[in-house]
Amino acid sequence: MKQSLSLLLIFVLTLNAFAGDHYDIKTARADKSKSFISYHMVHPMHSWDGVNKDFDGIIQYDDKTNLITKVAIVAKVSAFDSKSSNRDSHMMEVTEAIKYPTVSFVSSSVKDNGNSVDVTGTITFHGVSKQITFTAKEESSAKQKIVSGDFVLLIEDFKIERPSMMMMKTENEMKMSFSVEFPLN
Repeated sequence: MKQSLSLLLIFVLTLNAFAGDHYDIKTARADKSKSFISYHMVHPMHSWDGVNKDFDGIIQYDDKTNLITKVAIVAKVSAFDSKSSNRDSHMMEVTEAIKYPTVSFVSSSVKDNGNSVDVTGTITFHGVSKQITFTAKEESSAKQKIVSGDFVLLIEDFKIERPSMMMMKTENEMKMSFSVEFPLN
């Protein structure tokens, strides 16, 4: 996981260097004790959430304006906990978590809208990369930034067979939610 975060950090910093943003850019790492990423899935017989608090995330922000300029997140697929070891094992099987152990997101654009940010970037899951755009709520103080929101992924867009139980498949939509706190220097 540390190697993945290091690669994401190098990638974000490299993007920053080529973009010409050489003014008061700082980086902050996610506070794992106060942050989470979750997914919500629906099956005809029940629905469930899987929560991951063991991920790495970084932001770059302009220290003068306190605006986010870049975001990168990487999470182990095996670290999502739905409170059912059988269900988690099955999810790891259908997502081929041994072959594709992480899901990652790297922003290409972050636009501040006051109390929210419009984020565009690439999510890579199950070896498939897709561009997504979502709006996230942002809360800021001199000591921290909290970014939270949700978006929907279609499982089949990532070449994953939808999990099934009793010959009935889950819905194709997987709602992703997150709340990530970044302590600022």
